[in-house]
Amino acid sequence: SYERVMPGCNYLESITHYWRVYAGRTVEAESECEAFLSQIIDTEVYPLSRLDTLVASETAKILENSYRATNIAFIEEWSRFAEAAGIDLFQVIDAIRLRPTHNNIRQPGFGVGGYCLTKDPLFAGISARNFIGRHDLTFPFSESAVKTNEAMPMVSLDRLESLLGGHLVGKRILIMGVAYRQDVADTRYSPSEIFFRAALERGADMRAHDPLVDYWHEMDMDVSSDLPSADTIDGVVFAVPHQSYRDLDFVSWFDARRPAVLDSNSVLTQLQRNTLEELGCAYAQIGNGRT
Repeated sequence: SYERVMPGCNYLESITHYWRVYAGRTVEAESECEAFLSQIIDTEVYPLSRLDTLVASETAKILENSYRATNIAFIEEWSRFAEAAGIDLFQVIDAIRLRPTHNNIRQPGFGVGGYCLTKDPLFAGISARNFIGRHDLTFPFSESAVKTNEAMPMVSLDRLESLLGGHLVGKRILIMGVAYRQDVADTRYSPSEIFFRAALERGADMRAHDPLVDYWHEMDMDVSSDLPSADTIDGVVFAVPHQSYRDLDFVSWFDARRPAVLDSNSVLTQLQRNTLEELGCAYAQIGNGRT
């Protein structure tokens, strides 16, 4: 039964209240696995799926994550269209999600991180070549999805650069969130790392904030959980939708300052967006051309 957990506040529930796929090399192994999982999982509501082979079971995870990564990459190209056409893609997607056949469509974002979606879509091609001996089997959609998702943070960087007059040299940039997903402290393969390094290369003066991360191992730096004075920043990028960010009071934080604000991951509430507009801040949202 392949690993399937969701880090964060629903970690335990993601184990006990979720559909599971499993297989065994022998009939006895299958039965033991089923008995074990049935003690942990509410199988009446979340029935187990027993597949024929171990390879089939593991393929389920790889295919599942490849599908999700491709879905994310698919929306990424439509985000650029929405920004150019002056429409809010989030509104469009909310309307589409009302249809049961499309309710799992993804939405615009900052990038893909973590230890599954960043690599799993590549496993089918690697397995086909190295274990099955089929070099003729290719996976262009899955491999393109990984490349597209790796480049997502650069879109936010370009958008921020535009908000700040066309360059980042000497600009003091605060990235809000360095974890790979909301409300966790896990920074593995975080898209914030890609953004942070690229911004430094463009001459930006970078600093980071995260309510849950106090030390960023990949960047070998301390991360503050206290908001810096608005006098010390020229631009703010919201990269991770931590719940605490949705409670920020921009009026008291910014005071008389008006830094540029980029919402890269649908972090801010509509009320916060309205406040930024009333304050007169330069503001943009990835996937939304109605800035």
